Amino acid sequence: MEQSICEICSHMTEVTSGTGSKFLLCQLSQTDRRFQKYPPQPVIRCEGFIDGKTSRIMNLNLIVLPDTIAICRLDADSPIPDWAIGEFVSITRTPDELSIVCRQDQVPDGVQCERSWRCFRVAGTLDFTLVGVIASLTGALAEVGISVFVVSSFNTDFVLVREQDLAKAVGVLEEDGHNITGK
Repeated sequence: MEQSICEICSHMTEVTSGTGSKFLLCQLSQTDRRFQKYPPQPVIRCEGFIDGKTSRIMNLNLIVLPDTIAICRLDADSPIPDWAIGEFVSITRTPDELSIVCRQDQVPDGVQCERSWRCFRVAGTLDFTLVGVIASLTGALAEVGISVFVVSSFNTDFVLVREQDLAKAVGVLEEDGHNITGK
């Protein structure tokens, strides 16, 4: 029997039934009706296929930003505060909150926030057609239990890790083939 591309697709999850039977669940089926929930095997071609084995082979140039970062939460109707300034600031408003990501030393006492984060910036400008950039970084970190917070801009991506995990994250990412400066 021919090998199915589902076995290595990053959208596929193996599900085991109560009787021990194994099935391949396509995660794309949850948002796109073109994909079957449990496609009949083997699958030879699929327009949603992303090779999960090579998606992390992407070698990226990363820069560790020098500042310690805070991730803040304000009420949804709050105005953008005057302390949300600096070279790296992300402001996101949703119906539930106003999130501010900025230098920790800019955040006044009393603001609800998670402190002591460090930031990896993907160097250069990323094309919108690139697939797997975040997966190539977060997959390796998840395997060793490092929590992340991700911010994307028009040009590039930023992955934040807790300051206590920075050295371990650098080691894991370098071992995975990424080049890191500013550490």
